[in-house]
Amino acid sequence: MTAPYRLRPFAWPHPDPPGSLHLRVRHPVPSIAVVEANGEIDLATAPHLADVVEARLRSAVGLVVIDLRGTTFLAVAGLHTLHRLHLRAQTADADLYVDPGASRIVRRLLDLFPLSCERPGAADLALRQDPR
Repeated sequence: MTAPYRLRPFAWPHPDPPGSLHLRVRHPVPSIAVVEANGEIDLATAPHLADVVEARLRSAVGLVVIDLRGTTFLAVAGLHTLHRLHLRAQTADADLYVDPGASRIVRRLLDLFPLSCERPGAADLALRQDPR
């Protein structure tokens, strides 16, 4: 007689490092926050970006720049998050700019679905405000 077959619980594989998103927040001056996004912005990582940016919008910051120059993938979920953050900034009486950088992947999606808050070069301009 053979032992009964047991089902093992299914475990989703751990996300690999290339599929991750690393965020860095810089404050060149107290009224400006630059959120640098390096990696992929998709359904899994977009909420993290939203949390970080919304925290800046709730603070005394008057301008938030989302720097997408290091973004390797932008999904529609990420685009939706950027649009929602732009609307959130308007209700918070703050400015939000999205700097797409030169990434062809990001540019392709933003060419199809443009955002009214796109400002190429805004990250460089904001970071030049650093008094150091």
